[in-house]
Amino acid sequence: MTSQIAISPQMAGNTKSTMREESARYALMRRIAPALRHHMAGTLQPIGMISAILDRRLQAAEPDLNVLRENSKSISTLSRSAASACMNLITWVAPKENGVIPLHAGVEECVGMLATDLAFRGFSVTNSISTADISMPLTTLRTVFTAALIALTDTSRAPATVLLACEPAGDQTRIRITVTPEPNAALPEEARQYRALGLDDVQALADAENIALRYKETWVEMLFTSVQKDELIA
Repeated sequence: MTSQIAISPQMAGNTKSTMREESARYALMRRIAPALRHHMAGTLQPIGMISAILDRRLQAAEPDLNVLRENSKSISTLSRSAASACMNLITWVAPKENGVIPLHAGVEECVGMLATDLAFRGFSVTNSISTADISMPLTTLRTVFTAALIALTDTSRAPATVLLACEPAGDQTRIRITVTPEPNAALPEEARQYRALGLDDVQALADAENIALRYKETWVEMLFTSVQKDELIA
């Protein structure tokens, strides 16, 4: 006789919630993967350029050793910089624990990650978040804020303006993303390499990160709890 294990409604609900969260995280990673690849390639490109110049100079009848020495130093410096940049990009996939970042810097990083894609799809970003004395959990900001920015632009007509703003909300900080299409805007063609992100994906990620979320078709509001400034990552 085959025994059956009874699953309580609470366990079933928790399993479903976890699956929604994991699905949303995977979709988010797939959407930012091209941007990660683009940024990594960008950090390595100068090394290739200097190497090509160095190779041509080595073929000269009488190479200038001082110039070659400087070129060699440049390659070493660029290699260290590229390694550091790539290690930081990898933390989008394998986050550091308890990392925090100033709010304005975190938002600029998230927007910078998506800048090329947003511009290509007809979205211009106006970032009015300049607060320097508020720090946020890095992974939470990268996850919920980035997902919200992608989800809103996925469903919006373009060209459009994306406005980023923040304001105090008691002991928390409210971040708002608003998308305003231009009068001649139209739904863009499906050019993405993976499925669109939905606001239900953002909700699943916000629930997992304990972020209060409110949204409509053209805006999203998120309530973030700041962390101590002395915990900032290097």
